[in-house]
Amino acid sequence: MTALLIIFLTALAVLFVGLKNRSWLQPIALLGTLLALGATGYDLLGPGFGWGGEYASMFRFMPFAYAFSGVAILATALIIGLSGWGFRNLNSTLGDHYGLILFSLCGALIMFSYTNLTMLFLGIEILSIPLYVLAGSRRDDPAGNEAALKYFLMGAFATGILLFGMTLVYGSTASFDLASISRAIGNGDHMPGMLKVGILLMIMGLSFKVSAVPFHFWAPDVYQGSPNLITAFMATVVKTAGFAAFYRLFSIAFPGAEGFWSIPVAMIAALTMTVANVTAIFQTDFKRMMAYSSISHAGYLLLAVLAIGTAGADQALLFYTLTYSLATICAFGAYIAVAEQRGNGSFSAFNGLSKKQPLLAAVLTLSMLSLAGIPPLAGFFGKYFLFTAAFAKYPWLIVLAVINSAVSIYYYFKIIIAMYFVRSQAEDDSSNVAGEMNNDTLTIPVGVRWAVLIGLLLIALLTLAPGIVYGLI
Repeated sequence: MTALLIIFLTALAVLFVGLKNRSWLQPIALLGTLLALGATGYDLLGPGFGWGGEYASMFRFMPFAYAFSGVAILATALIIGLSGWGFRNLNSTLGDHYGLILFSLCGALIMFSYTNLTMLFLGIEILSIPLYVLAGSRRDDPAGNEAALKYFLMGAFATGILLFGMTLVYGSTASFDLASISRAIGNGDHMPGMLKVGILLMIMGLSFKVSAVPFHFWAPDVYQGSPNLITAFMATVVKTAGFAAFYRLFSIAFPGAEGFWSIPVAMIAALTMTVANVTAIFQTDFKRMMAYSSISHAGYLLLAVLAIGTAGADQALLFYTLTYSLATICAFGAYIAVAEQRGNGSFSAFNGLSKKQPLLAAVLTLSMLSLAGIPPLAGFFGKYFLFTAAFAKYPWLIVLAVINSAVSIYYYFKIIIAMYFVRSQAEDDSSNVAGEMNNDTLTIPVGVRWAVLIGLLLIALLTLAPGIVYGLI
């Protein structure tokens, strides 16, 4: 609760400060997120601030909410660290960008803690509406305009479907409260058809938010057309919020109906991980590849929803979202530094990077290996915990997930091969012209350097001691 208030006040502050002095915006936004992260840690690990209980009928901050809030706030802080370079060309709208990102983060915090379907809807809208604006913030970029329009239209349809599902659930149970809905369902033996349709519609609406197949078609175009940092925010904070809300809803409100909803969710998970990994093989643009990578990870994360009722399912979800977010932000940090200086977003932009900037090449290599789940990196432990939690119920789905993880190695290694085994265009040109100077210089901005180093340090910490996160909830 304290972290939510800090983030909200910080968002208001940057909006007003941006009217006068834009040089203070990044420090203020970073300070606000770090204070919120500290408050979350105090609530989770210490005695806590001890207030907010009067709102328990709408949202309640418990260890689950605090832990996932920490993941989202940490990811946002790293993205703000990258923003000194990523937002360098913004002028009068810089404060708006920081404010909208922080308001969107407020929506994520609500999605971690809601106890009422009304608050779930409000959290999703507070999270999504700023992103509709941010996706199209480059008004002179046709791809950005297309991304914003697609995201807005498809998001509006998905929200309508989700609301329709909530309406049917309310009509069947006479309550928006999650615990009351669970009591009305009981063991699920006598569920009316209206309730079943409502649950299916809610699955569809939430599947759009987490870009699960077949509700994923917006993701590649929106990821590619949006500004780079906004894409990183969508791939990490939005993904974490979506799955935490998904898990919270089905673990509190619908556990008695698991025999009904587990079949469609298992089918969606199988389709998501398979379609995304196969499609990612054919991508040549980094952001589109990361979009399909994000979709494939949605398929893996759905295993946590299917493992509801199994010991360690929520802990596996927390660990996976943290390791995935850190690796994704590090990858985007390296991409932003390279692609925006070379003016090329395809895989060829990384050709010869190991010779030009060994640090960026190492960051991107470790990020790709972690996303692929290569041992002994933290991404491997994330997959191990998640697959172990779901294996008892869905062994066939875990076998499929392992196969898809092996397939993903192919496209992640495309980046590594380009960096270490393919010569850059500048190297080829200089080798053909005697005495020509190589002007293909790459610099690492200070903010990018610190953000990716902190991200790598945290990945290393999770690799060496995964239990420090696994035991938080």
